[in-house]
Amino acid sequence: MHLRPATAADLHFLIKMLLEACNWDGTPWYDEAKARGDDHAWRYLDGWPRGSDFGVVAEIDGEPAGATWARCLTADRPGYGYIADDVPELTLGVAAGYRRRGVARGVLTELVTQARAASYGQLSLSVDPDNPARNLYESLGFRKVGVVGTSDTMVVALR
Repeated sequence: MHLRPATAADLHFLIKMLLEACNWDGTPWYDEAKARGDDHAWRYLDGWPRGSDFGVVAEIDGEPAGATWARCLTADRPGYGYIADDVPELTLGVAAGYRRRGVARGVLTELVTQARAASYGQLSLSVDPDNPARNLYESLGFRKVGVVGTSDTMVVALR
């Protein structure tokens, strides 16, 4: 597996990974048109990449397999896992054919490294309590700090 920084050229793949994250249980809640039309979902990629955005793409045999990225959202346009304006919120998705191969752990571990290097104190995320990815997040130090709607907000301390 090759890990590399996410760039503007990855937008189409990041959209696919946003859809994987939104449709984590296999129910097709979102397609690209619905995600683009839903300001709350689209704010995770609108204008990608902004100056403070950062992310990681995993490639296996030259093909993109999964990605995670983070951006600082604001109190006036918060994300589902919003904590504060200076706490990046991450999104993570792995393509169906590459699951259970360490892709999610690989990209998330590298994203945490990038966030530390950028001197962020925390990273946040939102996850459904039934999503199996929750186990990965907990194994990497994320802890539940709240509930928004039906999802848990989790945070990892970076310092």
